[in-house]
Amino acid sequence: MALEPTVVSPTIGTGLSTGTGSGAQPPVNAALAYLATLHSPTSRKSMASKLNMLARWAGYADLRVCPWGELKTEHVLAFLARQEKEGKAGSTSNCYLAAIKGVAKAAWLARSMSHEDYLRIESLKQRRFYRLPTGRSLSFDESHKLIQSCANNTAIDARDRAILSLMLGCGLRRGEIPLLRMEKVDLNNRSLTLVGKGNKERRVFMPAPVAQAVEIWVSRWRGNTDGLLFGRIYKNGRISVEDPLDASSVGRITKRRMEEANHESATAHDLRRTFATRLLANNVDIVTVKNMMGHANISTTAMYDRRGDEAMRRAAEMAIL
Repeated sequence: MALEPTVVSPTIGTGLSTGTGSGAQPPVNAALAYLATLHSPTSRKSMASKLNMLARWAGYADLRVCPWGELKTEHVLAFLARQEKEGKAGSTSNCYLAAIKGVAKAAWLARSMSHEDYLRIESLKQRRFYRLPTGRSLSFDESHKLIQSCANNTAIDARDRAILSLMLGCGLRRGEIPLLRMEKVDLNNRSLTLVGKGNKERRVFMPAPVAQAVEIWVSRWRGNTDGLLFGRIYKNGRISVEDPLDASSVGRITKRRMEEANHESATAHDLRRTFATRLLANNVDIVTVKNMMGHANISTTAMYDRRGDEAMRRAAEMAIL
């Protein structure tokens, strides 16, 4: 792997070779192998973009022709140093590093990278940084009016009401909504099972109003057939349980409904922040909140807590000028 741009040879092929001769196994591309392990289409697209960036930096056309088995720690460190020099956020650098580690593991499993090189890359530490939390938590009045913006008796309103309710009342990520499947929903027990970030499966319990919104969508409009819980609704009224929404669609639904409710702008992720903040405000222990959010670390959960913002706002109002 070159540290300086090189001319891409048309004979490199599309992957890493695991052998030679007529009896050799087909080449394994470690980047494609790693991307195949990511459950979320959004994650695959994001990580593929980052790996293409690294491949082009190293002098190759894209991730398909980059010889990932030749990746060394000095390459990784040089690339990350350049990202930092260009002013990339610490979170962005850490995301690159996560992708690189995933590819290195795939290359090692495919026997195109030595165990020593893999361990050296795996031992690289994430960049430590601190930034002020972004986003906000919705007030109860805002969330009530947001749900009420979907009060009409139409398929689109029923679908959007169920989607917004799941993010507000269960803390689902916008990228998890399109992956929900009818066969994983248990309305009798008000629960559902999903595969979230990091391919981690978790069970989600729905409060009564959320379960009711989902039940109305299913019983009146979608039906109980297997397939995606939420799909696209066409202008002729046809509902497709095989044509999925995507994370961007969920974001646009949130934006449009916030505008219809005449509220300050908020993102789909702000609904998830609202869920976490309300649980913590009601003295639910942070470990339980972490598990309900599908977080790997408590430190991530703590970043969603917006109670301190409101306390500081009230204190500021008491200041004497």
